[in-house]
Order: sequence, then C-alpha cells, then structure tokens
Amino acid sequence: MTGATMTANGTTILRNAHVIDPAQGLDGPADVAIAGGKVTAVGRELPDDGAELVDLAGHYVTPGWIDLHVHAYGSLGFSDPDSIGIYQGVTSVVDAGGPGVRTMDEFVAFTGQGLTTDVYAGPHIFPLGIIGLEYVETEDDVRGIEETGLAPWREWLAAHPGVVRFLKVGAYSPHGSKPIDIAKATARELGLPLYVHIGENHAWPHFDDPFEHAIRTAEAGDIVTHMYHGCVQGRIVDKAGKLLPVVADAAERGVLFDIGMGSYGFAWDVAERALAQGLRPKFISSDLQQFNVLNPAFSLANVMSICLKLGLPLAEVIEDVTKNPAEALSLSDRAGSLRPGLPADITVFKLESGRFDLVDCVTRKRQTDTRVVPVMAFKAGRRVDCDLARAQDERNWFMQVAEDHVPASVDSLSPAQLAFLAALAPGLAAVGWSASEPQKLDLRRAWKLQDVFNQVRGAHDLALRDAMNAVYACFQDSLFPMQIGLFLLRLDCAFAIDRLRQVTAGSAAAAA
Repeated sequence: MTGATMTANGTTILRNAHVIDPAQGLDGPADVAIAGGKVTAVGRELPDDGAELVDLAGHYVTPGWIDLHVHAYGSLGFSDPDSIGIYQGVTSVVDAGGPGVRTMDEFVAFTGQGLTTDVYAGPHIFPLGIIGLEYVETEDDVRGIEETGLAPWREWLAAHPGVVRFLKVGAYSPHGSKPIDIAKATARELGLPLYVHIGENHAWPHFDDPFEHAIRTAEAGDIVTHMYHGCVQGRIVDKAGKLLPVVADAAERGVLFDIGMGSYGFAWDVAERALAQGLRPKFISSDLQQFNVLNPAFSLANVMSICLKLGLPLAEVIEDVTKNPAEALSLSDRAGSLRPGLPADITVFKLESGRFDLVDCVTRKRQTDTRVVPVMAFKAGRRVDCDLARAQDERNWFMQVAEDHVPASVDSLSPAQLAFLAALAPGLAAVGWSASEPQKLDLRRAWKLQDVFNQVRGAHDLALRDAMNAVYACFQDSLFPMQIGLFLLRLDCAFAIDRLRQVTAGSAAAAA
C-alpha cells in the first residue's frame, strides 16, 4: 500500500475492510468495487473477475472525508491546498472565509485547476475575504460591505454555479451586530446557509460582543463554528458551565453546530460540559490554517481523534465528516456516501493503539489510547497515499518575500508575462501607497491596486492565474498565492516598483 497510483482500466476492489457509510446505514465488513472513477458495488465477498485487489484487512473504508472549514487560499492559506486535503485523507474541503466577493475570481484561479482535492468556497462577507485580525480593526469594513451590495454576489454565483456553499461572518466587530445583519440578509437573498464564527481569544474592550445576536439571527440550516471554544468572548456555557438558553434554543430550531478547532476554537472543559448537556456537533472540521498546522489542529484526523476521546462513537464521528456536511452543503449528489453510481471519493484509515496526547487550544491535554490515522484516499477512483507531514513543510504555510535577491523563478516567465509586468509597474506607481501598521491597513488602496492589476491584465489578455503567478515570481522563491491587492499593499511601494522594473529591464517583450 505505497505510492500514488491510478486504478486499473477495469475494476478495483477494496477487500476485507470494515466499511462505515452512515448515509447507507453500513457499519461492518464489506468490499467496495470501483470502476470508471465511480463506486460500482458495496457488499460481502464481491466477485473479483480479474479485478485489481487492494487488501485492506485491519482498515476502515468510508466515504471521502469532507472538511467544511479550512483556509486553502488567502492570507491564512497554504501554497499547496492538497496538503490539507487529499494527502490527509480529505477529498473535499470548503475554504471558510478566505476569499470575498472581490477575490473570488482569484480563489477559483488557484483552486479550480491542478488540484486533486475538491475545494469549495464559503466566502466572507468582507469584500477581500479574511486578511487577519487587522481587518477587524479597519474602520470601513461595514461601509465596504454596504457599498458592495448584492449585485456582484448574484452575478458571480450565476457565472460560477456550484462553487459557493455558504456565506461566512464573524460574531465580533467594532461595529457591533451590523455585519451579522448584512451577512444574514445577503445569505438569505442568495439562498445560502450563513456560517457564523463565534469566539475570540483577544481582549478588545472597544468591541461590542454580538455573540447572542448572532445566535438568535441564525436560522435552521445555518451553521455556528467553534462551538466548544474557550475564548474570552462568546462562550456557549456560562461561568458555571451551564449551556446558555440562547444556544439551546438555537439547536432546538435547527441551527447546526461545528467543531472548527483552529487556533482558538476548542477547549476540553467547554466541550465536556456542553456534551453532557446534549449539545453535540453536526460537523467535525479542522479550521486548518498557517498558524495551527503545527499545533494544535494538525489535521482533520487529529480533530476526529479528539472527538473519539470526548466519547462520540466512531460511526458518529464518520457521519460528521461525510453524510452530515454533504447534506448541509448540498453535495450529496457527488460526495458523502459510497452509494453505487457516485464518484469513488473514498478514505481509508486505521485506528492506531498506543499512548497519545491530545491537546486543546489552551494547551490542556487529555491522554488517549486510540487515534485516527488516514492511510490512503481515492478521488474519482485515483489513489493517493496519505502524507500528514506534507502540510507541515515551512514553505507550505509561511510566505516569505525575497527582499535581497530576484527569485530564480522569473527566468521561466513568458514574454507575455514580462510585457504585463512592464506595463503594471507604472500603473501601480500612479496609485502609490505607503507602509503602515497592520491595524491601519488602507484596504481601499488594496482595492485600487487590485483594480489596476486587473485593468493591465485585461489590456494584455493574460489569464488571471498567469498574471498573478508573474507578480508572485518577482517576490517569492516559493509560490504562495494570496489576495493580489493585499499582497501588493503589504510590500513597500518603492521596493515593489523597483523590483518589477528590474525583472523586466532589457526584455524585448517589455520594450514591445
């Protein structure tokens, strides 16, 4: 069971595994047959008839895991989204808030091709998407949302059906509950679930705490993430550990709750108390991002192991990463089950025995004797062996700017890319910008830089991904895509213009 392979042209049978498929009520020994990229049969002792056999004795086979809360693109994302997807046994992910309506085209340019993992979007109500805590402090965030309006959302969704699965908003703001109200109204108009982030581990005395307003605003089918967080703001239990009535009422009316471990999203004591009072997760998600892939989130499998330690049955844990997210996100026609005829999106894992520490987001430990270890995954029948270390490579999660040298990657730029960069330099110089403290980022200037980029790109008829790659190549040794306007804004203006001119100087294409 080593090496990434393609299944044979005929049938492949996964033999001797313990199959768990909550969507079909399966939980026991069975074989799974794959052909033409689809599941063709599930049952005991399927006839092989010369099929390729994969012996999975001692392993579990489930529908491909779905992680409905990761950060695959943007300022919290990764250079290799597959590292937190298929290589962790996760066949589908949702980027929860990385892009906004102004950056959705950029998101699709980098996640819509070249990846094995299906990457869906849960865009943030903020136009650029999440850019970190500095966005929260920016004074014009609500004004930007209001000015954007509904039209761009409607136009984008009509042009790109099937990409967006929910709309995200945070229950924290210097503007109180207004972003929540705007986000809910927008989600309702677009026919999308609202996905609400609760809890922050930061003392912002000038912030209102719209947590209860957010919970009351959520309707049946909306999702609340970081349900068991232990942060300063917005806990679901009071100081005595009792579940808040507003939370119990929300669950009763059909609001769905998500683990969303992340960096601050899970505390053992909150989880244990809330579970004892009946508040169980509908979804298990990792909230993987740059700041937690080394600790404490690690992987979706790690969060699943935590849920086993909490006492959730294995079949329920699997349901929370397969059937439940598929149904809530309207993906049941393509994911979440091993039903014959569906794409062969499959996860193979084992339960490893030993002594393991499981750490929450406030460094409290629980010891367990069992953990979930993904072994391989199949995406539309293509087998990929899991590699949890892949996501932890520093080049994957840490963006660095090559300030003292021109990256070698510029040598591979095409004449069209060089011509684009040559024209981009004076366009950006005309806008100009200055370095500032993160809390005072001029996001309107980021919009202008993005607009100039797109205007010059359009004039050169260059594909969006090629244009963005050209810019990144001038400044990065390892490609790390993020919102282009924000990327440029975070560079020193003089440095950025000089580097573009240096890269294109003397180029015949640039002179043309």
